[in-house]
Amino acid sequence: MTRAVKSLFLVLLAYGGALQAEVKEALYGRAPDSTFAAGWPLRVNPPNRLAAFDGRAVKALYQDKPVWLKASQTPRPLPRQLAKFGFFHNPQDMLNRHAITAMALIKDGSIVFEKYQYGTSAASLFDSQSIAKHLTGLSIGVAVDTGKLSSLDTAMATLVPQLSRSPMGVATVRQTLNMQCGHAFKWEDDGGTESSAALYAQARYAAAGKGGRNLYRYYEEIKGNTPGKVFAYDPHCSDSLSLLVTQLSGQTLRQYFEDNIWQKLQPKHPAVWLSPSQHPELTSGASSFYASLGDYALLAQMEIDGGRLHGQSILSGDWMLRMTEDSVPVAKSENENFKRYGYQTWIRTDEAGSWFAGLGNHGQRFYIDPKNRSAMLIFALDFDHIKDSDKFWEWFRKTSADKF
Repeated sequence: MTRAVKSLFLVLLAYGGALQAEVKEALYGRAPDSTFAAGWPLRVNPPNRLAAFDGRAVKALYQDKPVWLKASQTPRPLPRQLAKFGFFHNPQDMLNRHAITAMALIKDGSIVFEKYQYGTSAASLFDSQSIAKHLTGLSIGVAVDTGKLSSLDTAMATLVPQLSRSPMGVATVRQTLNMQCGHAFKWEDDGGTESSAALYAQARYAAAGKGGRNLYRYYEEIKGNTPGKVFAYDPHCSDSLSLLVTQLSGQTLRQYFEDNIWQKLQPKHPAVWLSPSQHPELTSGASSFYASLGDYALLAQMEIDGGRLHGQSILSGDWMLRMTEDSVPVAKSENENFKRYGYQTWIRTDEAGSWFAGLGNHGQRFYIDPKNRSAMLIFALDFDHIKDSDKFWEWFRKTSADKF
């Protein structure tokens, strides 16, 4: 095959791939044609999920609301040194088989793979789902590093007056970070009809006449258990930490994270972090953070480098270690794939120096391995990719770039 014929073949192959329908496109749609709708705060059932997860819904519905984090005036994207992956370990295979909207791989300080699907692009703002909890944990680290929070063993009610009559007020900051905040939370049936998560979503985001609540009164009514004893992946814990940040700093969690972490990353695009409908002062510490893939990559690299990026310290190395070392065991009934939980952070194994993660509903993945200077970021429309992406990640994180 001559060089000219080979080039024509590759162009036709790429063009044909662009026209080919993507996995489950009939279910999820493809931007810009897919629809979106408001609802707690966005409806995510198909066919609305894609537009809710790729940022088009928040851009349209929250354009003029105080939920935005500014792009940097001097953006500094992570370097890109795209690798050529071999036949047996090629991340493109996962995109061909699964409903993944965007994926990035980081190795040794550079993005080595970056791809988008379903009409998304480098400017799309991807919903992190519960990866936002991890960002809340990072924000608490700033308060510790700067002396605003002197002890993690102080009771939450001592620091947050709104929790003085809540079961969560009895828990210490440490217990709250470890998702043992004294709330009897269940993901599954609660009272026989609705899950705790669904009821809380309604309380946070629905209109006042449709189940929306004053959350400070709601926190007083929730069922308690013994703090520090029972692990539950509980959004109430994360939102109480959001309240703590505001009490310590006088800023919302969104503002505090923007000033002390996000702007120092020098992001290229704006980001979004939503608040409950009746509480603009309470950033949703458990969810509702949106950013571009390239800007998430900056955050990942900062964590790989122990809190440093662009030659400056953003978080102390001590806090980054404490987030994963000060952890509690996780039962298989809570998560089959991760053994422990640190400060709003999942930890893969019981071994010292294990890689760690932020995990989001419907398959959002933020995998960080400082030891091997690697990260894998996946934004998806469902969980179907997890088995394949975890297998690929185990190979990728242990493999040097020259072996791809």
